[in-house]
Amino acid sequence: MPVEKQVNQNKNSELTIQVGVDTTEALEGIKEVTEAANECADALDKLEKIMDKFTNRSDTVELYCEGKLLSKSIVNHTANSIQGGIIKGEELGRSER
Repeated sequence: MPVEKQVNQNKNSELTIQVGVDTTEALEGIKEVTEAANECADALDKLEKIMDKFTNRSDTVELYCEGKLLSKSIVNHTANSIQGGIIKGEELGRSER
């Protein structure tokens, strides 16, 4: 009988392994890398804004009142100043028709 019992145990045997891992140090490292990446992203955003001043980038600013365009301004960013050319509402009305 002991042999038969041993054969049955082999058929139904399972292996259970419990592994305990301390991930505290790894999580701290991930947090540090994440913070550094966020700082880099912020620095790149600031750099982009500064570089825009030196590349003659221009923006269009429009002023609306009750759905009507009252004024349109083109703002040119230059190294030393911000220059703006304003088109009055009357001129806009003529150019839109």
